[in-house]
Order: sequence, then C-alpha cells, then structure tokens
Amino acid sequence: MALDRVATNNKTGKTGPERQIFTFFIEDMMFGLDVENVLMLGQDISDIQRLPIEERGFCGVTKYQGTIVPVLDFAHRLGIASGMDIKSELITTLTDREKDHIEWMNALELSIKTGAAFVKALNPDECAFGKWYNKFKTRDETLQELLQLFDEPHRKIHSLGEELLALRDHDKIDEALERLQHERATTLRRLRALFSRARDQIQGGMRQVLLFVTLDGKTPRYALMIDDINDVINYMPSELQSSRSGALGLISQIEQVIEGIYARENLPDCLYFDINKMTDLDEIMKKAS
Repeated sequence: MALDRVATNNKTGKTGPERQIFTFFIEDMMFGLDVENVLMLGQDISDIQRLPIEERGFCGVTKYQGTIVPVLDFAHRLGIASGMDIKSELITTLTDREKDHIEWMNALELSIKTGAAFVKALNPDECAFGKWYNKFKTRDETLQELLQLFDEPHRKIHSLGEELLALRDHDKIDEALERLQHERATTLRRLRALFSRARDQIQGGMRQVLLFVTLDGKTPRYALMIDDINDVINYMPSELQSSRSGALGLISQIEQVIEGIYARENLPDCLYFDINKMTDLDEIMKKAS
C-alpha cells in the first residue's frame, strides 16, 4: 500500500504528495528511498554465501523465506568508502598517533641525555594528532565526548618539551629525566588509555545491517548492506533537488543511481536513490547460476 499522502507545505502553502523516505547513513552521508520499498531489516550478515563473481559491491547471496536474494554492499556499489572502511582507517590512525607520542617521549629522553637537537613538534596543534584532532568530527556522541578528554593530557605532554629541555640546558639533567619518567607513568599512560578506549568504541560500532528492498511489497529484489539506520522522514516535492544540477553530478558512480537530493534546514542532505538503478540483477543472477 502506498504511503504517500497529501500535505500542506508550510513555506509555500501549496499542497502535494508528501513522500515518506526511509533514511540511513553511510558514515556521514545520508541516503534514502521510499519507505514502501523497504521489505525488512536483517541484523545477521553471517548467513551471506560468498560467490566467486566479479561485480562491484556484490557480496554474495542470502535467503529470505526460501528465496535466494543477491546482496550488495551499498557504499562499494556506489564507489565510495563504507562506514566499515572508514572506521578501520580511523582505528589505524589512532594506533599510529599513539605510537607517535611514545616515540615523542623517547626522542625527548634521548635529547635530554645526549644534548641532541629535539626536532619533533613542541606545539600540540602542530603534531599529526593535533592537526587531525582539531578537524575531526563524528556523529558518534560517545566517541566525541571521549575525544574531548584527549585535549588536556595531549597538551600537557607537549608542554614538557620546552620545560625539560630548559632544565637540560641549565645542567639539571637528572631532574629533567625524573620529571620525564613521572609524566611517562602518569600523563602518557592516561593518554594511551584514552587511545585504547577510543579504538574500542569505534570497534563496537563496526557492524552492518541488511536492508531488503522490494518493488511489490512482498518479494525481495535484493538486499543492501548499509551502516546505520536513521529514521523515516516526510519530505515535500519542493524539497527535492535534481542530482544533475549540483556538484554531485560530477561524481559519476553516485550520479548514476541518485535521483535527487532532499534538502531541509537543520537536517543532513538526503541523497534519494532509485532502487532500479542499483544493479542489473538479471546479469548477476546469470553469473551466480
């Protein structure tokens, strides 16, 4: 049964079919399709049977009430990074930035002991982590709150540089080394614990959902592997902009399947896609057989 209904646009006073759009996220990009095309959501992706088929984004097949259903990784089908890809990269970044600060402390110790020049960043905003930290944003509120805890110990570690090098230059090497060991056992340890907690938080969010898509409301056409379910949002026709008219039209992989962009103040833009343009199912099923 169609879920479209007539509604009044508060901005223009015009009436038109208000569309109910099921929305979901691929990392920070929000996508949508008509809610009537959503058959079911599945949590268990372990039942996907892998097949040796070379097709972009094709994951294999699963079953829905005995029917074999092809599964597509939505992001990879569009040629963009999935949430899993981005989260894996983020975990690697945090691991690398943690190592940077261990090496920073080791380099400072060597400089104090030998008098060698200390060439690593003294300004916390100039190291690789500081540059990343000042720009990074996430929809994960728990992770965002956790990252805020990094600021104080991170800045405290970098403040050691000038302080301890000044002690060294005034022949107070033992005092500088004692202070360094204390901060390594306290501040650096606290910073490393935060890195570990952040990676655990990201790892805990690394799961995907199967979105079974339908044309008739009864049988699945295919299943899409997506990141995060969002909400059903009612949009007016006047809020839809053609995907061909903006910068999105320059991204060929997305432009091929995106019909338009629903834009509303205080909401992320919703990239509305045509489920019939996602794939040539007949060709995929021929390969599968």
